[in-house]
Amino acid sequence: MDSGIIRRIVTLAERLEPDRQAVWNWLFNTKIESLDHHTAIELAFAGQGEKVVTMLETALHDETAGRATA
Repeated sequence: MDSGIIRRIVTLAERLEPDRQAVWNWLFNTKIESLDHHTAIELAFAGQGEKVVTMLETALHDETAGRATA
């Protein structure tokens, strides 16, 4: 596992959720339904962290697009 992927995941997640404790809780404890109910950290350690990055980038894009049309 590349430790840089964790940094990328956390950085993206913090753009969605500014509460750092909530981000760390999500990273280690939240099963992501769309990613076969694995946590972000499990996916990162399994070499699938890019899936989490893609999910977070999509969420950021959707959030930004939503603000632009509001």
